[in-house]
Amino acid sequence: MAYLKRLAMPKTWPLARKGSKFIVRPLPGRRLQNSLPIAFIIKYLGFAETTKEAKFILDSGRVKVNNKVIKEKAFPVGLFDVISFPTIKKNFRLLFKNKKLFLHEINESEAKLKPAKVIKKTILKGNKIQINLDDGTNTLSKIDCRTGDTLVMDLEKNKFLPIKLEKNSLAYLLGGKYLGKLIRILDIKEKEAICELDSKKINVQKRYIFVIGKEKPIISLPEENK
Repeated sequence: MAYLKRLAMPKTWPLARKGSKFIVRPLPGRRLQNSLPIAFIIKYLGFAETTKEAKFILDSGRVKVNNKVIKEKAFPVGLFDVISFPTIKKNFRLLFKNKKLFLHEINESEAKLKPAKVIKKTILKGNKIQINLDDGTNTLSKIDCRTGDTLVMDLEKNKFLPIKLEKNSLAYLLGGKYLGKLIRILDIKEKEAICELDSKKINVQKRYIFVIGKEKPIISLPEENK
């Protein structure tokens, strides 16, 4: 099992740099600054005091990520993923709060939804279209979407709802000075967008924009992020 020195962990992790020297390193697959190992999450939420206790909970099959049972303690939980504890009926989504990763508690209904950003579309043999998402997953679909749009997946029905990257859409910021803030898109250019945040206009790089709704966000957000 690989470990990470606490001093070398990303600044987005909600953990003091002083303490035990090493922490569990998430497995590859998600950006390190936007993910946390599931064992750390279980301890952070207060459901276990040690990694050994967290591993026992995982081995018992009592933890799900995006509606799938997870038993690997270094499994990387990424931004917007849903972490569920069915036996106690608790659900959380990994988001940002005060520029730190944060476990935002959500209800059962919202726990069925998982948004992901379209980063690429590829035409395969037989004229099939493969959609590549920012969480590392791919899907074969004829959904009308473009790079930069968001697909919201119903984790129970395995269906997708597209949200377009367009004017007047609401978006969540994935980086920069306003990390984790909710903004409204006013205009879109080639590499950036003009957005509204707290009644003022700001320029945002398109790569930081994650669309999450039109009139209102399709997911709930911590108060600080609104």
